[in-house]
Amino acid sequence: MAVARPLKLKAEVFRSRPLPSESVGIAKVWVDSGVYHLDGEFDYAIPAKFGSVVEVGVRIVVPFGNRECEALVLSRKPDKAQGGVKEILKVLSPVPVASAESLALIAAVSKRWAAHPYDVLRSAIPPRTAAVDKEPFEGKKGKSSSGKLSRKYLQFPPAQDSYRLIAEYVAARRGSGSLLVLLPDSRSIERLQEFLPDVTVLDSSLDKSDRYRNYLKTLQQGDLVVLGTRSSVFAPLSDLAEIILVDDSSESYYEQRSPGWNARDVAALRSQMGSISFTIMGYSPSAEVARLIETGWMTYQPVKASLPVKSYQATSGELLPAGIFSPIRSALKKGPVLFIAPRKGYSQSILCSQCRNISLCECGGRVLKRGAGRVIECSICQKSYSDWSCTWCQSQKFLLLGRGSERFAHEIGRAFPGFAVTESSGEKILDKYLSSDGIVIATPGAIPKSPEGYSAVVVLECERLFSQADVRSQERARGILFSSAGSLASGSQLLLVISHNHPVLSALSAWKPSLITSRELRDRDEVGFPPFTRALSLEIEASEAPTLVRGLKSAQSAGRLPISTRILGPSPAPSGKSRLLLLVPIEEGEDLVLLIHEFQRKRSISKKPLASLRIDPYSLSQ
Repeated sequence: MAVARPLKLKAEVFRSRPLPSESVGIAKVWVDSGVYHLDGEFDYAIPAKFGSVVEVGVRIVVPFGNRECEALVLSRKPDKAQGGVKEILKVLSPVPVASAESLALIAAVSKRWAAHPYDVLRSAIPPRTAAVDKEPFEGKKGKSSSGKLSRKYLQFPPAQDSYRLIAEYVAARRGSGSLLVLLPDSRSIERLQEFLPDVTVLDSSLDKSDRYRNYLKTLQQGDLVVLGTRSSVFAPLSDLAEIILVDDSSESYYEQRSPGWNARDVAALRSQMGSISFTIMGYSPSAEVARLIETGWMTYQPVKASLPVKSYQATSGELLPAGIFSPIRSALKKGPVLFIAPRKGYSQSILCSQCRNISLCECGGRVLKRGAGRVIECSICQKSYSDWSCTWCQSQKFLLLGRGSERFAHEIGRAFPGFAVTESSGEKILDKYLSSDGIVIATPGAIPKSPEGYSAVVVLECERLFSQADVRSQERARGILFSSAGSLASGSQLLLVISHNHPVLSALSAWKPSLITSRELRDRDEVGFPPFTRALSLEIEASEAPTLVRGLKSAQSAGRLPISTRILGPSPAPSGKSRLLLLVPIEEGEDLVLLIHEFQRKRSISKKPLASLRIDPYSLSQ
């Protein structure tokens, strides 16, 4: 018979926890939780030991669920903590990294682009460097500008150094408060610094410590001139008088991470929120800015100029039509000549000259030639074809299709013997061309500066620039042609390989991009494309796409989604997912963003992967 064992109670182990300390107020914070739908403001008690350091913009650590998370202080109240309000655990640094104004801008951008505030903060505020936080700063706050508010587009003239013009504009406005100059890339900043040495630079190419140090300088000092790329649009300058943005149509202003805010629109938002003057400088405005000019939100200040432009029409696909040789030879006697090629590389494909078939590899990929001394090879599997012959007719004669800058350099060098040929494209970008003669072959984004300007600029295959499938092809081509004229020496000619009746010719000659932008806007308006619509791109698993489409259509029927919303897709995306494109008239755009924001929040709550989201992307194409 079993003997009953005495009941033995388990001893409870007591883990002592620190008692709540006396709080000296409540801090409202954003928490870097990594959870999309937990994007609101949270209250935390301020312990007495942190009472003197917890202020707006300070980074702290707070308990959040079962974790400790970084947070940023938004505001502070003297209220006593109520029951259940947790305490701040740690102050990462007593140095504030944001002002109330910059936090308000970040909040507005988060709402406008349906993002968690910390997704914007990571771009807006550089990573902390502890050693820099310990450095003494001489605070020299400037006074807020009380000058007249202006919003304008200033056009550059042809045949002048645009960076010198920017520097002159900035110099004329110094002393009225801080100036923020936004440029597309690091190379642009370096070029402008040649004329503006006494500036503060905010750029990701800087050393981590230097970037953080310069960022803190914008928060702690005034009367600064700040040069930066897209993230510097959030620089917390308390006395900001004017934002100056150069070349607004550049894709570099678009944040690559979801949901893809862009610096031009953030700058416009900041101008409205803070009554800050906003100036855009460039050769030719983007479609978005052209619309703002049409509506009167921004004024257009043209320059009185005319440009000698000549067109030469290719009749049989030749690179250089017959009539263009004479003006190029004349220009080469005066100085260097710049040739602009639409694309880099040597050739994109091989065409059999006998049966006219595009040559394919055994794997199915197109074959191409990557250089003059290179053999033909597959673009996918890289198989070499040293003795190429056509698969269909066995002919060994071929033509190069989709020629690039390297092939152009080879052909142009033969056409103009005796002149050195220099290339600038891809990974071989030349910043300056110092020779007083010779030929330069460059792609649009890799044009080297010539100290005295080029004696002629020749734009090859212009028609290809305008005929790309992207909605922005007209805008991009127009911008390339107008900006290329900025590389000319005074009195030199712009030579275009293009149809004689192309409308861009009259716009260039009169130096009036409006002659062509107005038509571009009417074309976009008729088909309901940006800038007259808000556009949202969503990528989601293919199996979920039909359900999402039904849900969106149901929301339309119920009045939760504007009935005018166009739902394009689903279509296969390069990521392997399905892509939907949503378009809605611009005045109803906020309703669409709010609904998609709620859709993302619900997915987050149910622990489903978020859809990849881009709001007002640079391109509607994939």
